Amino acid sequence: MASIVFHRPSNKRKNRVNSDKLFDFGNFAIPESMNTTLSGAFRDNIRNFLQNFAEIEEYTVHEKPVWNTSLFSEKEGVFSLYTVEETVENSIDPFCDLCELSGWGHHFVCKRKYYFIIPAKNDWNTPLDEDFALYDSHYLYGLIHCNGYGHLICINGLKNNSNLFTADDSMELWERLCTLLKARSIAAHCFSRTEAIDRILIYGAAYGKSWFEKWGYKFSSGSPGTTEHKYNAEIRSLSSLSLDKLISDFKKKKSTIRVQEMIEMYRKLSETPLVTISDLFKFVLVFQSRIRTDNSNGCMFNSETGECPMGFQTFVNSMTKDCRWSAKRLENVLFVIIDQLKEHKPNGMSRQELRDESRKCVGDTGLIDFVLKSIKCFAVDNQIIRRSVNPLSRLTEFTICETSSIGPGLNLTKDLQFLTKNVLAAGYSETQVILASNHFVKEWPVVTGKIVDQSMKLICKVLPSFDEMETELKRRLSPGEVVVVEPWITIADLKMVAQCALRDTYCIMDEFEVDQIGGLRKIEDEKVLFSVLEPGAQVWVRGHGLDLHTELRYEDGGRKTSTVSNGGGGQ
Repeated sequence: MASIVFHRPSNKRKNRVNSDKLFDFGNFAIPESMNTTLSGAFRDNIRNFLQNFAEIEEYTVHEKPVWNTSLFSEKEGVFSLYTVEETVENSIDPFCDLCELSGWGHHFVCKRKYYFIIPAKNDWNTPLDEDFALYDSHYLYGLIHCNGYGHLICINGLKNNSNLFTADDSMELWERLCTLLKARSIAAHCFSRTEAIDRILIYGAAYGKSWFEKWGYKFSSGSPGTTEHKYNAEIRSLSSLSLDKLISDFKKKKSTIRVQEMIEMYRKLSETPLVTISDLFKFVLVFQSRIRTDNSNGCMFNSETGECPMGFQTFVNSMTKDCRWSAKRLENVLFVIIDQLKEHKPNGMSRQELRDESRKCVGDTGLIDFVLKSIKCFAVDNQIIRRSVNPLSRLTEFTICETSSIGPGLNLTKDLQFLTKNVLAAGYSETQVILASNHFVKEWPVVTGKIVDQSMKLICKVLPSFDEMETELKRRLSPGEVVVVEPWITIADLKMVAQCALRDTYCIMDEFEVDQIGGLRKIEDEKVLFSVLEPGAQVWVRGHGLDLHTELRYEDGGRKTSTVSNGGGGQ
C-alpha cells in the first residue's frame, strides 16, 4: 500500500501516514468529499467515521483509545485530527461539568464521549499528551457525548501569517464535523483565555453580535439577570458608540493621545467616514484580512476598497500589457509622480495638479494620463502611492505615505488589541455584560415530515412509570434518543430498534426493555411504521429495567436535585 513518509520522534507513533487516509484540510468533512454516507444517529456515525476516516494509534491516553485522522495542506504539511474515545464506566470522573454549565445536568449519563483535538503546532510531531483535556492551546478542542450533545471547549488560531488555522478555519472544520456526524446540540463555552476575549469583543464591537452567532450559535446564558434581549441590546450599544464620544471620554487618561492618534490615522486611510466603534473595527478587520506581504519590496498594506498594493515591478508589468509605451518610459513617469507627491506631502495632490506638475518633466500628456488612470494602489521601497476620491470635493486625489507612518510594523492586530484592552474593556458597562455572557448553543434539529434516502428519523423518549418519577426520577426527563429506520418496518421492529439505541447510549438503560410505544397501545405490532408516524416525530417509549441503583444516572452527578415537573420533558 502506498504511504507517505512522515517522521515522528516517538516510538509510540506510526512513522508513516497511509495515503488512502490522508485528507485535504480544505474540504474534509464536506459530505460531497466523503466516500461514504453518514446518515444514522451520532452514536453510529462516529463509529463509521473512525472506521473509514481514521487509524487507531499504538498508544492510549489513560487507557482511552486514540484515533488519528491525517489532514494536510500544501502550506502546513501533514497534521492530525485526534479522536479520543472515553468509556464512561471506566472513567475516574464519569460526570460532565460542562453539561452542568450548559443546563444539561439532568441528562442521563452517556456510555461514551468523544474528544476531537487538533493540537497546537508545536505538538504536531509528538503523541497526544495524557493531560490533553487540561490544555487551552489546542487549535480545536471539542467533546461530543454519544447521544449527540456536546461542547466546543477551545478554538484558537496560529499567531503568525499562516493562511491555515485562523480561529475561523478551526471553527469551519468543527462545524463541518458536527454537521457530518449529525450532532444534535453543541454548547460553546468561552472562558477567560485572552485570545478568545479579544475575539469576542472585537467581533462584537465591529458587527453588533457575537462571533459565535456567525456560525449559528445563539446566546444561552451569562451573568445573573442577563437575558438574550439584554445581551443583544448591550452588544449593539457598544458597537454604536461614537468615536468622538470615545475620545472625549478618554481625555483624562494616559492612553488619550495614542487613542486619538490611532482613530485619526484610520480615518485618513478610510475612503468612507468612520463615525462609530463599529465603523472603525470593521475597517481595521477588513484592512487586516487583505494585507499581504509583497516579497519584492517587503511592504504590507492595502486599501479599504479591497485592492492590495502591487509591488512596483508588478505594477509596471501590468501596465505594459495594455499600452504602446515601453516599461522604461512607464517607470520614468512613475518616478516623476512619486517625486511630485513627496514634495507635496502630507496633503496629496489632485489629479489635475499632479498632471500639470508632471508635464514639466514629461512631454507626452497621453502617457501621463495613462499612468494616472492606471494607479490604484502600489508600493515602492517603503512608500505607498494611492488614488482615492475626496469625499468633500469629489475630486480624484493622489497621496503618498511611508509604511512607518501607519503604525509600528503595520501591526493591525496590536492596534485592535490595544483598543480592546484600553478602550472597550476599560470603561464601558456593556463590555462587562458581553464578557460575562460566555455560553452559546447551536442545535441541529431533526427534520420533520420528510423521508431522506429511504429512511426516517424519530426521537424515542423514555417515559418512566409514575412510581419511578415520584420516587427516583424527579428531575426533567433526559432528551430522547434519535433512531433512523426504514419507513416500512413494523411497530414491533421499532420497539427493538429503540431498545437497542437506548441500551447503547445510556448507563441507566443497560438492561432496559421496551414494552410499548406510547400512544400506540391499540395499534398492532404488525402495523407498518409509516402508516402511523410522521418522519421526525417524537414518540414516547415505555418499558422496564431502568437501573435506578447506578451512580451513573445524571451528567452532573446528581449535584442538583431540581424537582422541575417532568411534564413535557424539555432538553
